[in-house]
Amino acid sequence: MSQHYQLTIYQQGKLLGHFQSQSMHALAKINSLLSYLQHTSELSYELHQVIEDARYLMQKDGVMQLLGTQYIYKPCSMSILAQEIA
Repeated sequence: MSQHYQLTIYQQGKLLGHFQSQSMHALAKINSLLSYLQHTSELSYELHQVIEDARYLMQKDGVMQLLGTQYIYKPCSMSILAQEIA
């Protein structure tokens, strides 16, 4: 079963961006990214896990079309990344 996580990255307290990983090894991919960024001391991170998603669909001419997806995240501890390595 795939996992879906989002790593939020801040630089000196300001939002720099988000990294989303949705795969069987999502935490390993986030760990890999963090290994590249670990030498940048002004960065801080928050980890979130998707707990629910909503899909917006439209039916047109008998065909269902996906209009978009919205994810609901909950914060989780960065310590689960250390557990992934072990």
